[in-house]
Amino acid sequence: MVLYIRTPKGNEAPIITNNVTVHESLGSLSTISVTFTAADANKYNSPTSYVRSQFINNHLAYALIEPFSEIVEKGQRYYLQQPQIDDSVEPVSITLTGIQIAKQLHWSYISKLLHGDVKHYTKTEIIKTRVTETVPYKTKSGKMKTKQKSHVETSTKKVPAKKVDDKISLDKCLKFINSDKKVTFKFQKDSESLKTKKYSYPDGFGKGYADELLKKLAQDFGFEYKWNNLTCTIAKKLGQKDSFYFVDKVNCQKINMEQNYSNISTRVTVYSNPIKTRKSSVSKSKNKTKKYKNESHKTKKPKYKKERKKHNQRTKYKRTFKKEIISTTIDGKKVSNTKKSTKTTHGVQYKYHYTYTSPLVEQGYPIIDVKTVYLKTNLSMKDLKAKAKSLVKDTPLVSYTVTGTNFKEFADIRGKVEIGNQGFLKQLNGDKTQKVRITAIESHPEDAETADQLTFGNFRTDPVTYQLRQQREFEALRTSFDDLNNDSYDLSTNVSDLLDMFDDYDSELNNAGNWHVKNYDRLKNLQRRLANQSQKIKGLEASNEQLAKSITAIATKKK
Repeated sequence: MVLYIRTPKGNEAPIITNNVTVHESLGSLSTISVTFTAADANKYNSPTSYVRSQFINNHLAYALIEPFSEIVEKGQRYYLQQPQIDDSVEPVSITLTGIQIAKQLHWSYISKLLHGDVKHYTKTEIIKTRVTETVPYKTKSGKMKTKQKSHVETSTKKVPAKKVDDKISLDKCLKFINSDKKVTFKFQKDSESLKTKKYSYPDGFGKGYADELLKKLAQDFGFEYKWNNLTCTIAKKLGQKDSFYFVDKVNCQKINMEQNYSNISTRVTVYSNPIKTRKSSVSKSKNKTKKYKNESHKTKKPKYKKERKKHNQRTKYKRTFKKEIISTTIDGKKVSNTKKSTKTTHGVQYKYHYTYTSPLVEQGYPIIDVKTVYLKTNLSMKDLKAKAKSLVKDTPLVSYTVTGTNFKEFADIRGKVEIGNQGFLKQLNGDKTQKVRITAIESHPEDAETADQLTFGNFRTDPVTYQLRQQREFEALRTSFDDLNNDSYDLSTNVSDLLDMFDDYDSELNNAGNWHVKNYDRLKNLQRRLANQSQKIKGLEASNEQLAKSITAIATKKK
């Protein structure tokens, strides 16, 4: 049986139809749609053209429609989602839709949080204590009195401590969301290193549906995944390179291109590595004074002085001196005084922040801001810059749709068609091939005549390279347009113009025949000029010698 329905109890029945459509999309669960008719042969005295037996008319399949039934098509299982039954016609028309069986991952809600490993270590405390003592001394008059004298004592103490690591490996996160082992995760051969890769979760990882947490892991760790029933394949990038080459009107019927500019953004600011802060508040003594005043106003003062004296319970202030810890240092970091009054604020500071601006802004693009992003994770500055760059979408979304019955007629030369595969498209009016990737497939596995439809997405290229390519294509188009105009002009020339061109050519040949005469005359002129210049140089040299002799004679007379 190629296509059949199966109940949770295990009862099965085939579905006889060629109206089956399977939708596959990158990053989403596959869906299926099946349309068929069902009739009971017992209602008819004799078989009709569409009623041959209970097996052929899908009556058994109709009877097995119930919650959590599965549609099985070539080994791929889909949970029955929304059966639509139209019993107003004869035979009954039924449309079944299903979603890939991995949907059951959404049934598990993870209420706990996963934290990193606990690190045990020893920290050293350096405590400075002020000790105040009463010391007797003798005055000038000989009387004995006491005074307070203080000094600072330093002591060290080693205390065991522990710290929770905020970084968790991908392998540990996958086991956490799959604690009931409903599904199986496996890594592509070239992506085994993802297992040990870690990501920072300061508040822990969890508290969500398992499928939503899997999507979050894909975004944080930067991987893609696809399902084969209950087996999930994880890879840095799904698919194979150079797996197909579609040429318009050769091995496909039509290639459509669609561009979308609404998603373009050119600047974003990202914050990471949050730091909790504390700010000093007003001294508690002021609060106590305020409280005392409020209570004193509520208490009625006695009328007579004697009663007021009894009511007054204030005593003479006596200062007591004790050991007071003035500072504590733990592993080189100072800890605030225990007597200092503080309060916690809800403000958060971030250690790193980075603003990325697309280089296309310098090429004329406007500044379009993305909403400021605040990350709870701890990242290095290099990772933060890479994260910010990935959030800016400065190239347009380009999608290609390829349709045509030639898919099945030219199955040998179309290449391997799977989600994530990379290849090339050649449009009829395009000079260059376009590198693309399969992002969606609409197939009709039970109908050999209905054409499949493929959707491709373009690769995100460097924005400057993208603009230079656009500029080159524009210049090539302008050059070809100029060449076309020149060709049109050349075709419009008449015979007289061509004859004039031949006459000009003959005259040029005659002039070229006398080139040696002209060059000989030029050579003679240059020789005459050279002789004149040499005579002038000799005259200047003689005058210089006479001038030098006269200067020497004047110098000797002065001596």
